[in-house]
Amino acid sequence: MGRNPIHLINDLPHIYELEDMMEFCAKYDHLYIYGRAWNQEYLLKYFDLCKVPIEGFVVTTVREQEKACFVYRELPVRSFEEVLKLESVGIILGLSDRHYKDVIPLMRKNNFQDYFMMSEYNKHAIANQVTPRRQEVFSFEVSLADHCNLSCQMCDHFSQLSKPWFVDMKQFDRDMTQMGKIFEHKIACITLIGGEPTLHENLIDCIKITRREFPETELIILTNGLKLVELEHGPQGNLWQICRDYDVHITVTVYPIKIDYKAIEEKAGEYGVSLAMSSDIHASELTKVVKISDKHTMDLEGKVARFYCVNCLYFNKFSVLKDGRLYMCPIAAHSNIFNEAFGTDLKLQEKDFLDIYQVGHWEEAAEFTSDYVPFCSYCDLKKWRPYSQWKASKKTIDEYVDL
Repeated sequence: MGRNPIHLINDLPHIYELEDMMEFCAKYDHLYIYGRAWNQEYLLKYFDLCKVPIEGFVVTTVREQEKACFVYRELPVRSFEEVLKLESVGIILGLSDRHYKDVIPLMRKNNFQDYFMMSEYNKHAIANQVTPRRQEVFSFEVSLADHCNLSCQMCDHFSQLSKPWFVDMKQFDRDMTQMGKIFEHKIACITLIGGEPTLHENLIDCIKITRREFPETELIILTNGLKLVELEHGPQGNLWQICRDYDVHITVTVYPIKIDYKAIEEKAGEYGVSLAMSSDIHASELTKVVKISDKHTMDLEGKVARFYCVNCLYFNKFSVLKDGRLYMCPIAAHSNIFNEAFGTDLKLQEKDFLDIYQVGHWEEAAEFTSDYVPFCSYCDLKKWRPYSQWKASKKTIDEYVDL
């Protein structure tokens, strides 16, 4: 089965360039973006979510077509000569590098040096991060069980810290029915995840309900694989046959543990089930090298500046459906587990989730997941890093904070 690479992580902006750009912006009373096209409009959206006031777009020569057809929101479009007359004005060069051969000489001719040159990479990376996803590439995940039969250090779902918890089947049915209505039964991908999803005794019913509402969507079970072979004779029947009949793809995260991965491959081949196994499920090429644990460091005081948010791999990518709410990421969706385990007070605000029963159209969900949420202030993205080879969790808070 051919698969679209929709789970690949978006290109993340260079974090130090973001810091330099914000330092530049803080120096001026008037800020403008040079350029007036799609990338510049979504650069404006980024500044909006950072609460950095932009007064307008700058172009070399104002044309009538540049005054209309705004994609994101309307702002004045002014000529460079007009903006040049302002005091304390800074210009962010948001247009493509190929235009610098005309723009930079113009600025130097006028002895104007108050501009910030963005890298071509960051121009596109920022715009891609804050552009609402189209329906055909939108995806979300649902946790069937918050707990797990492995105990991995630094799990972003906090499954090694969780008490046994299974999604309620009535809630699951209601939520999936509502998501079907919102997305008109068309979406790129839904992942049944955990914790460990194969622990749920009604996994097969979850598959059937999801496929009922999204008949053409790519449906994935993301699992550690420990129970896969035995679920040929599961409590609800043969999971492998169901995966074939309902066109379910199985993705197995490969860990350095005693498990017969060859038996899983053989079982998938026997039933003709699409299977991928990788130690890095986000990689463009599947790999079975030793799994690395990433430390996604948290700031328990919630003081991380807003502008860092677009540097997150979860931003506008891995949305989470849980108990009638759509969250930006699994860290926010499962923060109650973290609070209970460590006695912390990570706060969820109303703006941190979308009540799916108050949503009339899928575009509202796309807008929500491409904007800043207050919970982002807890993630110290500058300190997120590969930490060590995989190992069992000590279940201590130093797996998530730098002490």
